[in-house]
Amino acid sequence: MDSLVGAWELEDFTLTREGTVVHPLGECPSGMLLYTADGWMSALLTVNADDAPVASPFEETASGTVAYAGRWEREADGPVVHRLQASHYTPWTGTALVRDVRLNQAELELTAAGPDESLLRLRWRRADA
Repeated sequence: MDSLVGAWELEDFTLTREGTVVHPLGECPSGMLLYTADGWMSALLTVNADDAPVASPFEETASGTVAYAGRWEREADGPVVHRLQASHYTPWTGTALVRDVRLNQAELELTAAGPDESLLRLRWRRADA
């Protein structure tokens, strides 16, 4: 079984746009990422307007949450790649985002270029750690 399988809690989320780094979900972000052994992954991020007064990359979501899902796979040279197949955030819907993953025992970091050439960085901690 792959060491990614299981639940992960969001520790940090930053967005770099035009050289400026912001924390769209605030200083204490909320979210959960789940990997299944058969290659599926899904995530739910919660946007708290009171805690995140800066412009969010998720302006189009009315619910205050962003969900995405897709497949994950470990490439032959080691990195894990996410291929997003669905998202509530309109620019990602129907597209594939490839995310490079760096993993240790209890943390992983995802980075991805956003649809507007911004850089997203999400740091996750294993839920049972």
